[in-house]
Amino acid sequence: MAITIRDVAKRAGVAPSTVSRVIADNPSISEKTKNKVRAVMKEMNYFPNIYAQGLASAHSKTFGLVLPLATDAFYQNPFFPTVLRGINFEMAKHDYSILLSVGLDDDQRQKHIEKIVNGKQVEGLIFLYASKNDPLLRFAQKVNCPAVVIGSPDNTKVHFVDNDNELIGYQATKSLIQQGCTRIAYVGGDMNQFFIADRHNGYKRALEGAGIIYDPSLIYNDINFLPSDGYELAQNKIDFSQIDGLVISDELVAEGIRNYLDTQDIQDVHLITFSAYRQGNTQSMIKTSYVNLNSHIIGSRAVDILFEALDPDQASTRFIHEYVDADLHTT
Repeated sequence: MAITIRDVAKRAGVAPSTVSRVIADNPSISEKTKNKVRAVMKEMNYFPNIYAQGLASAHSKTFGLVLPLATDAFYQNPFFPTVLRGINFEMAKHDYSILLSVGLDDDQRQKHIEKIVNGKQVEGLIFLYASKNDPLLRFAQKVNCPAVVIGSPDNTKVHFVDNDNELIGYQATKSLIQQGCTRIAYVGGDMNQFFIADRHNGYKRALEGAGIIYDPSLIYNDINFLPSDGYELAQNKIDFSQIDGLVISDELVAEGIRNYLDTQDIQDVHLITFSAYRQGNTQSMIKTSYVNLNSHIIGSRAVDILFEALDPDQASTRFIHEYVDADLHTT
């Protein structure tokens, strides 16, 4: 038979309401009584029903994690598990849990977000992406659910944390120019994703600053973020006799391109990419320069910002926009 609060209270010689207050760490209960009740709870192997406790206190101690639409690229890209490592590290400090949003399409995702927010299952939301006119983000704002976006959304009235993607696009391109590159291509992805467009703008600004003519024929977009896509792009579309440098927005794509260059023994083209962490799992990527995005810090700061948004003293009109520094590593 399951142990109940009444069982704990009886053995500890206190009222059931006192046990409830001890579980909630209510300051009205003395430390002596708290220690006594907690000792009995441990002795009886009693664990409180956290979900019921959350309903009673109006605090679920849970944040919702809103994922982009599931794709192979999402599950394989090291950016996301690295961000999650930072989120997990910070939430563990506060004894909070994560509830993942689910849904195979936009309609399912919308319904699930509405369910967990309206049902008070979460105290706030962390969006692992930023996209134009996101209906899920609009819903969160409409019902005043605290939210933070990892990325730079098209809405200034929301908390977000990101890298300064235009700046790091500029720095990455400038580093190739400083290595003597003058014909530099840009490999992006979906230009509707803000970080792709911003890194492209930084690339373009670096070329212009160096007096290098921007050539639209050297821009490669509309590809998925997988090594196979990078390899196929390099094999079928890029004329490496016409370029001496590549700025590649995704590290998995960079891995595919680097593998192709190695198979063809092409050594006079410099690559730089953007990495959630140092790629040490393939020998070929050691030869590729990279910008360390410090993605674990982005995840950690997203949690900090969300807790700040939950603070009742936090002005509702003040939105935190934070950029995490990235580090340039050249080979």
